[in-house]
Amino acid sequence: MAKMSITFDGFAKLAEDIDGIGGDLHSAVDEALTETQTIVQENLNTAASVYDKKGGGRKGYATGKMYNSIIQDVNIDWKGTVAEVKTGFTGEGGHFAGFMHSIYIMYGTPRMAKDMKVYNAIKGTKTRKEIAKAQEEIMVKHLELGKGG
Repeated sequence: MAKMSITFDGFAKLAEDIDGIGGDLHSAVDEALTETQTIVQENLNTAASVYDKKGGGRKGYATGKMYNSIIQDVNIDWKGTVAEVKTGFTGEGGHFAGFMHSIYIMYGTPRMAKDMKVYNAIKGTKTRKEIAKAQEEIMVKHLELGKGG
């Protein structure tokens, strides 16, 4: 499981501007983090589908448990002024085996190279750029809404 945050350059200034015009910064951050989790989930659904037993399996490791451990629900947790969203894989709800499997697939083992598709679905440059762009667009949208535009 990975915890994601708002990552683009200029976030502090946009947040200040939204707050300064009386906009709803809380809902802007919620929407941006929801989109972040959605992007990672969609990327993982594609990358991990090769490990789904119904998808034909891969290298004999496929049981479907890793695929089933992908976090599907968006749950934004606010602690004071800090918001977090969990993304990636979960070990909760009977998915511990899939969670552990995802770690071995994502980071590799001494005998198995890491799967770059699964790794990049969460931590890759393309994913980070896609998340930053989506977050920025959402924050700008909320700034414009706050201005009455």
